[in-house]
Amino acid sequence: MSIQPQNQGDEQLPLEQELLPQMSSSDDAKPTCNQGLSVVNQEVPVALEHALIRTLAMLQQTNLATAEDCTQVSAMVKSEWLAGRGADPVDCLAGLTAAGSEMLDATVEAISTKLAQTLPFQPTRIPFAGKLIAPNSLYEKNPDIALMCRLMLVPVAYAEDLDVLALASINPFFVDALSPMIAEYTLEKNNTKPIISSVRLDYAGWQSMCSKHFREEAE
Repeated sequence: MSIQPQNQGDEQLPLEQELLPQMSSSDDAKPTCNQGLSVVNQEVPVALEHALIRTLAMLQQTNLATAEDCTQVSAMVKSEWLAGRGADPVDCLAGLTAAGSEMLDATVEAISTKLAQTLPFQPTRIPFAGKLIAPNSLYEKNPDIALMCRLMLVPVAYAEDLDVLALASINPFFVDALSPMIAEYTLEKNNTKPIISSVRLDYAGWQSMCSKHFREEAE
């Protein structure tokens, strides 16, 4: 799977241009190791970095986060990625700004909804995705997809092999970034173009799916 950002994400938002020098890897950083897509003790893959920066830029543009918030969130997410664990900026931001744990669900929902409204095609929100069966066979046959989904905490909610997929998250920008990566991977592997849809999750459903799919609790 290519780890370069897709063309559809190359048009940078003004705030994204400002965030790039702050949050991108240093100029003398070594490229990601070629042994698969493992990022433990390596640099964060370009595609993940790009998806993170775009999300943070939109969080600022929609007044959901300050520049200081984004700096903290970026450090939190990338630290988890470099340790081989999944992380999501919406979850991290909610943890920073929610007034107590009892407000976490509502804060995530507010952020997720506002981000979704900025996309041309808003993902459908479904409250029952956590009850769906994890596509373990797809993950086992496609470890690159499994890794990217796990790091971005974007479970595959539904799959007919690689032909038809539904990606799920509280972060519609991560789904929007992961979809073309999976499409490119499928084209390279099977010479076919998959049908990929996206759904938006409530916080509890997302945590449940991440735990079930990736055997880790979403922080």
